Amino acid sequence: MISSEVHLSQEALSHNLRLYRKLLGPETKITAVVKSNAYGHGLLPIAEMALEAGADLLGVNALEEAILLRNHFPNAIVLIMGSIPMLTERSHLLADERYWVMVSEIAEIEALCQLNPRPKIHLKLNTGMSRLGQSEPNWESFASELKKRSLLLDGIATHFASTEDFTEHSFSMRQLTKFQNGISIFAKYGYTNLLRHCASSASAMLFPEARMDMIRLGISMYGLWPSLETKLSLSMMGKDIGMLQPVLTWKTRIQHIQDLKAGEFVGYGSTFKTTYPTKLAVLPVGYYEGLDRKLSNNGYVLIKGERARILGRICMNMTMVEITHIPNVHIGDEVIVIGKSQDESVSADDHATWSGTINYEVVTSILDQFPRIKTK
Repeated sequence: MISSEVHLSQEALSHNLRLYRKLLGPETKITAVVKSNAYGHGLLPIAEMALEAGADLLGVNALEEAILLRNHFPNAIVLIMGSIPMLTERSHLLADERYWVMVSEIAEIEALCQLNPRPKIHLKLNTGMSRLGQSEPNWESFASELKKRSLLLDGIATHFASTEDFTEHSFSMRQLTKFQNGISIFAKYGYTNLLRHCASSASAMLFPEARMDMIRLGISMYGLWPSLETKLSLSMMGKDIGMLQPVLTWKTRIQHIQDLKAGEFVGYGSTFKTTYPTKLAVLPVGYYEGLDRKLSNNGYVLIKGERARILGRICMNMTMVEITHIPNVHIGDEVIVIGKSQDESVSADDHATWSGTINYEVVTSILDQFPRIKTK
């Protein structure tokens, strides 16, 4: 029995891409980042929807994701952004000119340059994230060594560390300056006309100079804001890009209904005690399915346009919610875990606030075995 469905709005995704297209120059490409099961939305359906909406590339973290996309979308350009363990032993799997591969090491570039057909090679520079990429003191010697070995590059990239976290963006600006300096260093060694990219959702909104030749559009494509600070920054700058539209609706159905007297306990640990006659509904989703356990006694779902609060601890596969105040509720009725019902809504941001995390984690946690259903 399938306990949930995730519905995906093509209209919302297309709308979000159009908002960004208005910000970009005609030559700037959009990579639709669909890594990590498309942020929980479903890799294959979202990839199809993004291509239909006009995305130029699909962005993934891992080679396995890229292979899956290639099997379903043979003509799509796929940007592989994460590291590829044992790349030299697996490089034959990357012999595809429609793969664009981000690398950090000379050995990776050597392995890819030997392939026929050769993928496009994009060098990652570390400008402050301190994750993947060559760090600034090495750029001159790295460029010199590439030139000496006659190794090829097609692109150059970096990643902002804290644009989403602050309304004061001096660190991001220092990163951008470093990146521009790195581009100049590699140009000095003959690596000109590289495709330059550094901006993700927040930085593409905020910094026109960071949009360059391509942006990597992640969380905002799904209609979710990178952070409250991003909203505030836009307001402080006097900018308005328009309203994002959430793509995802998570639905389930009532499995069982209980009538309790005053003074009865609900769930593991007896953490909730009724103080009046209470009717509750049991939902077939729990923390295994992606409903954060920190929402226990601390969150809501929607039933018939009304908020139904979570009672007791969320179980591994079940959750209890109060329906005392909602008339005519029956087993099998639809429940909105994330999304809208009539005039009410519960968003991924609501879940993030209630559970003390970020909207990224909320949506990526939804069980990938649930069907993802494309809607208009």
